[in-house]
Amino acid sequence: MITKDMTLADVVKAHPNTIGFLNGLHLDYCCGGHEAISIALREKGMDIEKFLAELNEVAARPTAAKDVHADIESFKDLKVTEMLDDLEATHHVTDRKLMAETEDLLNKILIVHYPHHGEMLTRLHHLYAGLKAELEEHFAKEEQLVFPLMRQHPHPDKATLDLVHQLEEEHTGAGDVIKEIQELTDNFTPPEDACPTFRHTYATMEALFDDIFIHIFKENSIAFPEYAEQQ
Repeated sequence: MITKDMTLADVVKAHPNTIGFLNGLHLDYCCGGHEAISIALREKGMDIEKFLAELNEVAARPTAAKDVHADIESFKDLKVTEMLDDLEATHHVTDRKLMAETEDLLNKILIVHYPHHGEMLTRLHHLYAGLKAELEEHFAKEEQLVFPLMRQHPHPDKATLDLVHQLEEEHTGAGDVIKEIQELTDNFTPPEDACPTFRHTYATMEALFDDIFIHIFKENSIAFPEYAEQQ
């Protein structure tokens, strides 16, 4: 049974089928998911008992065969090197594709809707451009430096662990920008005069961030701790 003293990261690790529920409430289980549920919900002003009842109900449901988050269960059973291969072959590919698609869409609505939403869209465009650059550099750092070192040193040395900690800090930075974007867009709620492209932009961006959250969770809460334990 899930209690208020558990962390959201622990909940997702044990019950991956709760990810959709947590995403819907915009609760951070990856970058900031290591505080007790009681603390996380107090900061959000949410009813803890009601939340725990709903969360336990969701956790008890059988995972659908086509649940996009069910792969966390199999991910936990991989060796560290296999985890790194899987991250590169799945999330790195998906996130790059969604980042490029979001960038194109955002540029379009920035121009078309500038007369009525120019201030908000300019801020959104600026935040997203910075986030995209950071993530692209982060992925390159993982693929070309840190992950190869982790494969070369299955029993981690201090230098490699320090680089892993740097990745975790970068995850936190990306998470902070995503939260700022969520607040700016009222959790991706399109304005009343939004055209289909505007709505599609928000939906694509939200899909990107959902995948990034799962991506970061797999690294911060599964792959990196498992690697550190190999010392």
